[in-house]
Amino acid sequence: MNRLARTLLVLGVLGGAAAGCAIGLTPIPSDAQQVHIADTESSLDLEPAAVRAGSVYVVLDGPRQNVVFVTQKRTAEATPGPMSDADLDRLRNGDTEGTSIEGISVGCSAEQRTAARGQLGYCGNVYKLVLAPGKYAFLLDPPDGGPPGVMSAGTMAILEVSP
Repeated sequence: MNRLARTLLVLGVLGGAAAGCAIGLTPIPSDAQQVHIADTESSLDLEPAAVRAGSVYVVLDGPRQNVVFVTQKRTAEATPGPMSDADLDRLRNGDTEGTSIEGISVGCSAEQRTAARGQLGYCGNVYKLVLAPGKYAFLLDPPDGGPPGVMSAGTMAILEVSP
């Protein structure tokens, strides 16, 4: 490989590394439903707390940008879906049986997160969910990374999805 080819290869690799997570980022469609989540060490707020069924773009506004999304899933073969009031009561008491738990967080460095803010993608703070009518739970991510325990006030927020 000649010197020019090596130089171009190195520059290409460095350029790709500098772009990092910018590759594959997608903006939120202008007419999309959005739910903004503000999560601190002790509280979780959704705005709005009610949306229509279909595509919903979850925007992690932070400051932690790290939450847990919980749906009903009775068996391994079942499709995750909305939770009943009884499911939500059990979840408040730390019982996660019959649920599907998915962590939603923002990865990458602070610079990459800033560049990807408002975008879907690994470094972005936006996630797309397709939701059926019903209720879904968002929880503060436990600091130890373990399963959720008994919920203290403000650490669980319910998203209501209408038809």
